[in-house]
Parts: sequence; structure tokens; C-alpha cells
Amino acid sequence: MNDLFPETIDRTQHGATWWASDNWQGRNFHGFYQCREGGKGEWQFVIYAFCNDDVSASVYVVADRDGDLQLENVPIDQKDRLHINGKTYGRRNWCH
Repeated sequence: MNDLFPETIDRTQHGATWWASDNWQGRNFHGFYQCREGGKGEWQFVIYAFCNDDVSASVYVVADRDGDLQLENVPIDQKDRLHINGKTYGRRNWCH
């Protein structure tokens, strides 16, 4: 039902999903923004940039009900795994 009325989606809630554009679906995953193309496949965290310290990356988080995004630095290890909320996510779970 929310697809019919996207303005009613509270994007700050874990599990909320929405169409970010005609072909990209977004969701709130424990406060972090994830997307996938065409509404199919793996959900991926979006890395905006790799930090100069070589041990962290800037990923998007959901900032407000409308789905505006902010950046937050999270650890990334030498095997290209993000560490978010106590879990490790490999290369197939993020895009840059």
C-alpha cells in the first residue's frame, strides 16, 4: 500500500522500503541506507568515499522521515569488509 502513497513511508524505521528512482529501490537497514537495482538481488550499502585513514569508509545513513541521507564513517578491513552494527559485510554487500 505504501507504494501507492510514498509520502506516507516513515523512512527512519528499520525495514522501510521505497523507490529511490524509477529503477533503484532503497531501504532502511538498522538506520543505514541500502539499495538494489530493479528491486531484485542483494541489498547493498552505498560507500560514498574511502577515508584517508585506510581503515574506514563513508556510507549513507537515513537522516529523516523523508529519506534524506547523511554520511557516517564505518570500519573497513583489508579484506574489503565493512563492519556495521557488530556484523561484517563482504564485497557483494556494498557498492561504490
